[in-house]
Amino acid sequence: MNALNSNNLGVRLTKMVLGLLATTCILMLWPTAVFSFPEKAEKQNATAIVQSCRDTGPITRRGFGHNWDCRAQIRDDKTGKSWTTNIDMNFFSPEDVGKEKRLTWGHGGGRASTNTETYIYTSSEGYPAGVRILVAIVAAIVIIPPALWLLAKSVVWSFPQNQQRRFWEKINGTPEQKAEKKRKKQADDARWRETQRRRAEQHEAAKAARKRAKEDNRG
Repeated sequence: MNALNSNNLGVRLTKMVLGLLATTCILMLWPTAVFSFPEKAEKQNATAIVQSCRDTGPITRRGFGHNWDCRAQIRDDKTGKSWTTNIDMNFFSPEDVGKEKRLTWGHGGGRASTNTETYIYTSSEGYPAGVRILVAIVAAIVIIPPALWLLAKSVVWSFPQNQQRRFWEKINGTPEQKAEKKRKKQADDARWRETQRRRAEQHEAAKAARKRAKEDNRG
């Protein structure tokens, strides 16, 4: 334990690097979760014949896991034009090799763009766009706070011990301030319990008074 808290520069930098690597791994959980819910298109305008697939995992821009990059021949429904391209991100899988798969294609770059060099593809299988958005938001809420906390922790680990202590005291307070905060909370809790006890006694007393009044009226 003392070795981990050493002021040695090598130890501090090692802790920082390991912390940054752990932060990166946590952040990679976000694309892993989001791309596990591929978006689907309601209307297809082309057919793909999958020719081959290769595994680009276990770590890609899609996150962790097996991520298939497949080569396919695309044929447009309207014009009959065909071309061969690679589509990654598990769009296809080895089970699709030799099969015809429906998909939607279009030019990339956004609605206002005239970029005809970039192609975007959307599968006929998957989830509505709203599902991916929801997953992205939930995953961000769950993943980003601990990642930011560990990132800050990792940077602080590179500081000398006295600077680390001063930094965390600014964030969390000094031992005296924390002790005073704990004492105040205990006092507030005690006052709350006493208030609840008095209310319970008053309630029981009022209940007993009503019962006596009811008995007197009967007599």
